[in-house]
Amino acid sequence: MEDNFLWEQIQGHDREISLLQGVIDKGRLAHAYLFYGPRGVGKSKTAHAFASTLNCAQACGTCISCRGVQARTHPDFIYIEPQGAQGILLDQIKTLIKRVKLKAHAGNYRVIIIDEAHKLLPEAANALLKTLEEPPERVVFILVAHDMSRVLSTISSRCQRVRFGALGNEVARDILIKDHKVSKDKAELAVALSGGIIGEALEMAASGLLNVRNDMAGVLLSKTPSTARSAALAAKLVAVAKKQTLKVKKTQDAELAEALSMVEGSKSISGFKRDLAARHHRERARLEQQCFRQSLALVASIYRDTLVIRENGDDKFLANSDLIMELKDAEITRSAMRSALADISLAKQHLERNVSPLLAFENLFFSLEAVV
Repeated sequence: MEDNFLWEQIQGHDREISLLQGVIDKGRLAHAYLFYGPRGVGKSKTAHAFASTLNCAQACGTCISCRGVQARTHPDFIYIEPQGAQGILLDQIKTLIKRVKLKAHAGNYRVIIIDEAHKLLPEAANALLKTLEEPPERVVFILVAHDMSRVLSTISSRCQRVRFGALGNEVARDILIKDHKVSKDKAELAVALSGGIIGEALEMAASGLLNVRNDMAGVLLSKTPSTARSAALAAKLVAVAKKQTLKVKKTQDAELAEALSMVEGSKSISGFKRDLAARHHRERARLEQQCFRQSLALVASIYRDTLVIRENGDDKFLANSDLIMELKDAEITRSAMRSALADISLAKQHLERNVSPLLAFENLFFSLEAVV
């Protein structure tokens, strides 16, 4: 594969990429970076490309080093993320500090990505601060955050900050169509529903959720509600999420096998395997929850579009503009609309509290039957 392959997979951030490649080429590498900007615009992907380049100058994407960083299994690469709803814990940072003091196994640099750094708990942030002030040699930290107001100023001031801007709907749509072979209709719908956030638009287009959208509109806008159709729709949405997590698990199993080969013979192999399995489980759980949130966003978009049509009849503000005839034909009152959005909010709370997804969606659609 050609040089700079990993960098070429990132669109819309030429300025940021040029800056990062420049500091490597000129030997002016800082010990810590803070990538900040809107959620889902490519900060984490850029951080991984940067981390790969520090141990593979070609950023080829195919060597064992690049594959290890991209899969987050490289022995000299440490990836920190929030554990559950609490955020990034003090114990996580204490473990990190111990690891960064060790000599690199195979790479030129030991690289640490702290994703969602704005979720560092105060005690964890304070523990990290000393290491940022006196970093070990050949260690590079990359913090990623989308809420700068929650990043301690003492942390951000010790990092070289790199701002990432939103891509815009048109750019996001073109990326989906040209680089990911998404059909024009699906790309426009995914971008509209995600608010132009490329990461979410990609997930939505890949998940198969958009294929269920017409069934969803048929249930939500029908003048003859059907409990059987509502139950079937709930089952379809859960199946979409399960299919995505199974697809990811296959990739994770391959990553685990390759990662174990890289640390074969190490005394810490059992702990490494346990930690990686736990992270894989969190990733699948987060993906499943993301699918559920997108399903609810899709439901809400249909009702909001109905309200827009009732208020001004202008289809340029619609997320589901291809359903304009169905939306115009819907007979939903303003009070019923408010009730529907409240039901959707309640379903979101149920899913976040680990209520059975099938039960949560069934209850939602049964409640929404009374709206039409």
